Amino acid sequence: PCWGFLFLSAVVADIFYFLNIYSHGKLPSHCEQRFLPCEIGCVKYSLQDGIMADFHHFIDPEVPPRGFRYHCQAASDATHKIPISGFHLSRTCYAVVLKELLEFVQPARGVWPHFYCRSNDRFRIKWCLDRMASIESHLELLDVEDLVIELYRKKYQKEPSKTWVCREMDVFLWDFSSNTRCKWHEENDILCCALASCKKIAYCISKCLASVYGVSLTAAHLPLQDSNYGESTSTKMVILDTGRFQVRFFKLVSSFILVPSNCEFETFTFVRGKRYLNLIQLLLLQISGLRCCLSVA
Repeated sequence: PCWGFLFLSAVVADIFYFLNIYSHGKLPSHCEQRFLPCEIGCVKYSLQDGIMADFHHFIDPEVPPRGFRYHCQAASDATHKIPISGFHLSRTCYAVVLKELLEFVQPARGVWPHFYCRSNDRFRIKWCLDRMASIESHLELLDVEDLVIELYRKKYQKEPSKTWVCREMDVFLWDFSSNTRCKWHEENDILCCALASCKKIAYCISKCLASVYGVSLTAAHLPLQDSNYGESTSTKMVILDTGRFQVRFFKLVSSFILVPSNCEFETFTFVRGKRYLNLIQLLLLQISGLRCCLSVA
């Protein structure tokens, strides 16, 4: 039992880095330049301490290949909305951004930390890292879904399904939470933000695994308004919050029409579109319930 406690304590203290890099679209496979990195976000996280630090920069992208400027601009406008040129917040070059990322993680001599990302973002992020390094990057990039499965396995000696893990990671719960997006995306009310995508991974892991490992949630694990997620909410609290909920609902509806949940740069599939419609129907039912509470009150 003592060894088991020490083992689980070590797991809780393990540090993970969640990384994402956004691009001005995805170019066809025959193009040598598949992506144009324009934003990078990374968070340092442990189950014990939650989000310990974060890293964020806008990147000065390369010039789009001839004939693809409109394609890249349209992809940007539909997602993160970062200007394709002349953006005053962009850093000067890839080398500076990559150097500062390495300083952020402070690797021990000869030991590189593991970076984790969503599996469907891995190709883009790996390509961008290699491009920024001018050669193949030595940074190891792993799937965060596999990390969640492994953390469950270490505690229970059995694995949850990957489908369940992906569903948990796809939630929209924190899209409008404070202190989640970078300052520019927050001020411009834009959902797609590389830093926010990393923080939401941390929030999901905290929600799913903190109680499993006996960790008390803090503001570093979840946004303040969500730190009591899962606890019962009184009718009075729901009534007082109805107006704000409706405002957020209409923001969500308009955002879902334009932006995929994980800010991919692909065309919506029928399945994904149907998923958004189902979510909108669920939110409408919740609003109807809130109005019923108001009428009863």
